[in-house]
Amino acid sequence: MEVSQVAQATSQWYPVATKPRSEQLAAVHLRRQGFTVLAPTVTLRKRRRDGWQQVTEALFPGYLFVALILGSDDISPIRSTVGCRGLVRFGADHVPVPQPVMTPLLALGEQPLNAAKEFSTGDKVLIEQGPFAGVHGIFTAKKGSDRVQLLIELLGAQQSVVVDSRWVAVSGQ
Repeated sequence: MEVSQVAQATSQWYPVATKPRSEQLAAVHLRRQGFTVLAPTVTLRKRRRDGWQQVTEALFPGYLFVALILGSDDISPIRSTVGCRGLVRFGADHVPVPQPVMTPLLALGEQPLNAAKEFSTGDKVLIEQGPFAGVHGIFTAKKGSDRVQLLIELLGAQQSVVVDSRWVAVSGQ
């Protein structure tokens, strides 16, 4: 069942705790049982042993969301579903996720959120690879599809350098 086809307006979204890295497996098995499930994902760049790679992973590791009408829907199969631990509780109560929180997630649907950062002029960045690895700089311009121009402090003055855009990340500094 598609996320956009939530059966009734009276249903609410509840968080389900999943086993580690089992969000997609749990979503598949819950859907097979007839539940309406949302398991948002994010696509981002991560450093791996062989360099930077694009990966898609759970936006909320260890959790997914199920649309339910408590008292009407049978929730007992959720805790024994492959990949699931059970509905999240606060004390003895199942607490729904507020609709304002769910609205942007529902708009995202099953499409992965793209976390690739587009830099803006003046952004503080960190060069993570290459000959200037570890140097902080300021983003000034995009040069083609795979290079960026930065201002870095070098030899007591600001210098303009062009580096591979995959080597650059937003700096927390």
